[in-house]
Amino acid sequence: MTGFSSRTDAHPHVFVDVTGSFVMNENGQLEAIRIHWLYDAFTTLMAMQNLGLDADNDGKLDEADLRRFAEAETDWAPEYEGDTYLYIDGEKVKLSAPQEARAEGPGDQIGVGFTLALDEPVEMNSRKATLKLYDPIYFYSYAVTPQSSVEGPIGDCNFEIIPFDPDQELAKLQSQLQALSQEETPEDPNVGAQFAETLELTCP
Repeated sequence: MTGFSSRTDAHPHVFVDVTGSFVMNENGQLEAIRIHWLYDAFTTLMAMQNLGLDADNDGKLDEADLRRFAEAETDWAPEYEGDTYLYIDGEKVKLSAPQEARAEGPGDQIGVGFTLALDEPVEMNSRKATLKLYDPIYFYSYAVTPQSSVEGPIGDCNFEIIPFDPDQELAKLQSQLQALSQEETPEDPNVGAQFAETLELTCP
């Protein structure tokens, strides 16, 4: 991860390594999505300052700091979907507010994990679940980690990580967006969808 000097005038402004998991119950039904965000070092520093973490300035986050960060990161407005969008056979599926939030501060980065539950478990026979991870206005840039996975019995299902791989046209758009200042937003309010990182679970 790069540092502050290369990011102050660039768009996006926050860089996040995201680990996503499909959570299956013992019956092989999809019941939840597990998400973990690990922020870049500069964003971590800003978060610590804004939330008043590490009050003793020893460079370490104690349990109270981590609880406060986890609560702040998962206190979502009702309309916010956490940049996490689940589709089953192309139909969008509603997810719960964050549950089981937990934070940790490894090195100079801070991370938070949480669970988003489906309203009810979904039988995955002959179905495909697609999880798209992106910020609609591309203020945040997400990169899926290789640790993304399926938790629980997968049966004959196939899991795949599909990282964003821009073609020439999208690379040009990405370059244009990088010229935006922090105060500017893209004309397309859902432009980030074009840069989505994707996880797929396909079941026979």
